[in-house]
Amino acid sequence: MSEQHVIQHLAQLEVRRRQAMIDGDMAFLENLYTDDLTYSHSDGQSDSKGSYLQGMRAGVWNYRGFESRQEQIRRVGECAVVTGLIDMDVIIRGEPMLLNSRYISVWREAETGWQMMAWQSTRYSKV
Repeated sequence: MSEQHVIQHLAQLEVRRRQAMIDGDMAFLENLYTDDLTYSHSDGQSDSKGSYLQGMRAGVWNYRGFESRQEQIRRVGECAVVTGLIDMDVIIRGEPMLLNSRYISVWREAETGWQMMAWQSTRYSKV
């Protein structure tokens, strides 16, 4: 697969991942995340794949919408790094929040396709 096709494919996977988070499509997310996923939230907390998906199932995070911009995707061997800005409309533990964050996600190419292995977001002020 050419570099451009990989970048387009990963951009589509990012969009599909966000939609799965809104839809609560746990089967898709279960397959998309690596078993050793590290999901670091903008408040400094971190989850494993198991604890993150368990939290989603329990309603800790109810995602309602995402808007991403300034996204850049760089491939490095069997990995790719995605960076950008994202606005998240989410209910966290019953509290509606609008989060503006810079993010980085790391993807790894496996025999079964591309999977996300890490997420890190940092809040910033839009003012």
